[in-house]
Amino acid sequence: TKRWDRKLKREMRVVTLSENSAGLRRDLLAEHGFSAYVEFGGFKIIFDAGQTTTTVHNADVLGIGVEGVPIALSHGHYDHTGGLVNLLRRTGQVEVYAHPDVFASRYSRRGGALKQIGVPFDRNDLEKMGADFELSRRAREIHPGLWLTGEVPRLVEFEEASEDLVVVSENGEIAADPILDDQALVLVLERGLFVLLGCAHSGMINTLEHAKRVTGVDTILGVAGGTHLGFGGEGKLPKTIEALRGFDLEILAPSHCTGFAAASALAATYPDRFVFNCVGTEIKI
Repeated sequence: TKRWDRKLKREMRVVTLSENSAGLRRDLLAEHGFSAYVEFGGFKIIFDAGQTTTTVHNADVLGIGVEGVPIALSHGHYDHTGGLVNLLRRTGQVEVYAHPDVFASRYSRRGGALKQIGVPFDRNDLEKMGADFELSRRAREIHPGLWLTGEVPRLVEFEEASEDLVVVSENGEIAADPILDDQALVLVLERGLFVLLGCAHSGMINTLEHAKRVTGVDTILGVAGGTHLGFGGEGKLPKTIEALRGFDLEILAPSHCTGFAAASALAATYPDRFVFNCVGTEIKI
């Protein structure tokens, strides 16, 4: 693939539209979920759709027009896709970039009982509303300098998949969900990469390393979004914090599934780089 000429300067704007916290503004709504609006060199895209109506509501409050803006999905969980119907009513017919496994039959068994957590809509219904699904397992440059990572190789030992998340086959067989559709959005800027995570089920460090391989760029300027550090073994957080030292990030803006304890630890370790990422947070480079 021909690489975009990184000598050309392109500005980036990322605005969090849906997240677990809404900060201090009284007119914004929060919910468990994630969505972000991205502007990059004149191109616009919405990454994830939140759980219900927050993405559209908060976009309106923030003065962000979503009509005709394409959508990319990090993975097929309800808290990232449940807002699709409301969003498509506003965007109209648009491309929706995702992985072929995005509509897998997914469940959580935390607490014992199975709870459905997959995309809460039928693909055909979404297509009738204007979703033009562009599905791929591989990394792809959907706009010059703007990448979706595709499937992220699981190479880091301490970033293991959750045993509580499962898939159910047509025969009723239950198996661990590899969540192969987990992917990130990567922006190639003049001085390096900015990586936007959905939930990082593949692992935050795995994803950052994969972003470097995919784009051929060694420097990562910033990372934002769900890190899934709120889940996992006791050793995951300190090992992640140590691994992050190797990236020399300028911006660290975790949110959603990061959890309060992990976010606090990251803020204490990287106080000059940490950004409290809630609904309405805007990051510009």
